[in-house]
Parts: sequence; structure tokens; C-alpha cells
Amino acid sequence: MMANGKSVLVVDDDEDIRNNIQDILTDQGYQTDAAQDGVSALEMVRRCPYDVALLDYKMPGMDGATLCREIKLLRPDLTTIMVTACAGHDGIRLAQEAGTWRVLYKPVDVAQLLPIVHEASHRTPPGSSERV
Repeated sequence: MMANGKSVLVVDDDEDIRNNIQDILTDQGYQTDAAQDGVSALEMVRRCPYDVALLDYKMPGMDGATLCREIKLLRPDLTTIMVTACAGHDGIRLAQEAGTWRVLYKPVDVAQLLPIVHEASHRTPPGSSERV
């Protein structure tokens, strides 16, 4: 299940997690970029047409739900996946209301992550006239 040039933005304030996910996705053929916070991530989304964004929920300055809302204002078609160790029911609800497509829990299970990222990178966003 190779990526065929699909691009993923990985956003996590934990450098080890960010680098590990980025390495795994790069090994699978994805073009990847990484950001350590929401402000950096938004700047990258403005510059690059990512297919998928993996967002940590709990980050300093801007949580993942807020970041997701901001991303959706810039790129409504960008599929976002929340990755969290600590979002309770309220956090998950906020992430879903912000437009998150899926929620994954840390520690990330690679066997779960890869098919979800693959599906996300090949889906047609709601409201899109593009056919798959």
C-alpha cells in the first residue's frame, strides 16, 4: 500500500513522536512535512497542498481542535486526523465538530495508522465534485 506521491503534514509538539510518524510515512512513500505547533502548521498549509494532516490534540498555544478549525478555513478539502493521548470525550467532540475525519489514540499503532492515512489520502472530501 504505497502512497504514490500523496503528501502528509504531521503536527506534534513531541519531537520523537513527530519524527517517528514522519519516518514511518516517508518509508511508505508519502511526501511528509512536520510542524511542532499550530502556528507553524498553518503557515505550511498556506504554502503546500497537503492531502492529509495528522494533528496532535494537546499542544502549547493552540490545541488540535482549534488548529483543525483554522486549517478548514484555509483548506476545507484537507483531510485531518486527530492523534491524541489525552483528549477526553469533550476534546474528541470538539475535534469532530471542527471537522476532524478520524481520531487515533497514542501510542500510535502503525498497523492502524497506515490504512487510515491511505484511505484519507485517497478520499473525495464532502461537497467536492471530483470523482474517485
